[in-house]
Amino acid sequence: MPIPREQLRLTDQELDELLRTERTARVATVSADGWPHVVPLWFVWRDGAVWINNLRRSKRSHNLRDGSPVALSIDTGVAYQELRGAVLYGRLVAAGDDPLLETVKGEFAQKYWGVDAIPDLKSHEWLRLPPERIVSWDFRKIPAGRDHRIEAGKPQAGD
Repeated sequence: MPIPREQLRLTDQELDELLRTERTARVATVSADGWPHVVPLWFVWRDGAVWINNLRRSKRSHNLRDGSPVALSIDTGVAYQELRGAVLYGRLVAAGDDPLLETVKGEFAQKYWGVDAIPDLKSHEWLRLPPERIVSWDFRKIPAGRDHRIEAGKPQAGD
């Protein structure tokens, strides 16, 4: 019998912890002619939004200017039964005048460089993703014996 998806979803607290502690998001946009573009980026999770320091002259920025929606995938785990993560869907918006931006900049500097501040670069801009939809999973919640791919904590051949 399949395991209901809702049983494997992260709780709000678990999602918040994952997004505060993981360091890399894979950010996907789509070009005007339909080609996907995926890049790993550092991010900060603050007040229900993902914040990124975005290179203005990038394929991603070009796609965003053309109206591309965004999907961000953030996950962790090595063995099958450790996998957990989330995909956040929405549209990135400019964060230049957001009152939280200075706080986010400080959190970004501390998270990735262990310093209080990093310089503002004209080549970059801050963007914010308020997710419209979030899909999450936590395979650590799979009950023992419920997934044929796990035997004594090891994936089976062919998986």
